[in-house]
Amino acid sequence: MKLQKTAYELSQSQVTTPPNIVSLFWEVVKNYRKHFNRVLDMGAGDARFAVAKCYDQYDGVEIDSKKIRDVSNLKNVDIFNSCIFEHPFNNYDACIGNPPYVRHHDIETEWKFSTTKRIEEELEIKLDLHCNLYLYFMCFGILKTQQKGLVALVIPFEWVSRPSAAPIRNYIKRKKWNVSVYEFKESIFSKVLTTASISIVDKATSEGKWSFYSIDSNQNIKSRNGINESGTYILPYSPRGEVWARRGLSPGTQKVFTLTEDERKKAKLTHKDVRPCITTMKSLPRTVKKLNKKTFKKYFVDAGQRCWLIRSTDKKISRRLRKYLNNVHEDVRNTYTCVNHDPWYSYEKFSIPKFLFHSGFVKEGPKVLTNEIKAQAVGSVYGVLSKIRIKKKDKKDLTKFLLSYDFEKKIVPHANELKKVEVKQLNNVLNEWCLMRQNYARN
Repeated sequence: MKLQKTAYELSQSQVTTPPNIVSLFWEVVKNYRKHFNRVLDMGAGDARFAVAKCYDQYDGVEIDSKKIRDVSNLKNVDIFNSCIFEHPFNNYDACIGNPPYVRHHDIETEWKFSTTKRIEEELEIKLDLHCNLYLYFMCFGILKTQQKGLVALVIPFEWVSRPSAAPIRNYIKRKKWNVSVYEFKESIFSKVLTTASISIVDKATSEGKWSFYSIDSNQNIKSRNGINESGTYILPYSPRGEVWARRGLSPGTQKVFTLTEDERKKAKLTHKDVRPCITTMKSLPRTVKKLNKKTFKKYFVDAGQRCWLIRSTDKKISRRLRKYLNNVHEDVRNTYTCVNHDPWYSYEKFSIPKFLFHSGFVKEGPKVLTNEIKAQAVGSVYGVLSKIRIKKKDKKDLTKFLLSYDFEKKIVPHANELKKVEVKQLNNVLNEWCLMRQNYARN
């Protein structure tokens, strides 16, 4: 498997599983099977999952030869230095392990197409080409296990709700296999923000039951009612309505395209070379509801935030901006987005949103701003646009509605306590507001 330089074969995408988590993993797995004839570890690394004594044969596959250690002292343990997707053996009693988490941007396009085609042909699962690499591993776990086998993986908890994993969830539901998901309430990997889980698919069952558990910092396991501990429903994903959300602009790399006030001055760029933008609202008080000249200066310009987006998509680029772009080192702009633009600095143009919405939050809920200075939304800040005319009263009403909406209980944790509203989930909330607005107008 060939990936781009930030991906699978590099150390930053291969996170070592702590020994205490490996032990907990096997404690959980033994609740479903006491013993296995043959086990396949799909991302073996140093074969630390081979410590269990509940199998007759352990096969580990590891693509990075530097990760492999000598296992000659371990009985019935074999490590294959190859890619899991080229592993020739099948019919394992269990497929286990901690597969790498790699974004779709970093997976070679040709490999993606050929592998998704294979998965579709052999499993009738049509994977989203924008899905994370660990979902490919999940599919191969299903493929490599025998008819009544077990798939047990340490993977992001978000697979239970994200649209990109829906084809796999739907396939499992059609098969009526039982699924058990154990969510870690605290981070188990020092360099990974994603909320982790031990997820188990039991192919020997036919009730189609999904069970959810929480694992606290002391590794105590507690059963819960559903995906959310609150027992409430998860916000569904909806298409665009009269008022809709879009993801923040991704120009290529914020280090190049978005500048602080000091960086703008240092580059000798004037306000004609840049436009206002919002890249984060993390430090913004929730009491601030309008983005006007005063609040923009206080909370973004003077606060040293990246708040200026270079106007490199304009038809005429000034000599000042041209000089700045020419001085950007090739290594800095060697990103997926820049490489796929011609010229590299010609990022996609978006309409200016009427509202700005910070997708990530911890407890109180997302922050919302009425966009009075026509700033561009970038990154994790979503833009809210509208097909209909929104009057001054409507702006206040929508801002109040979004700030008071209980996102906390209806969102799956993204990383530890951090929760993130997806674009289509925000569309669902905006559609709800539009319906309320229409009903109010009729009455």
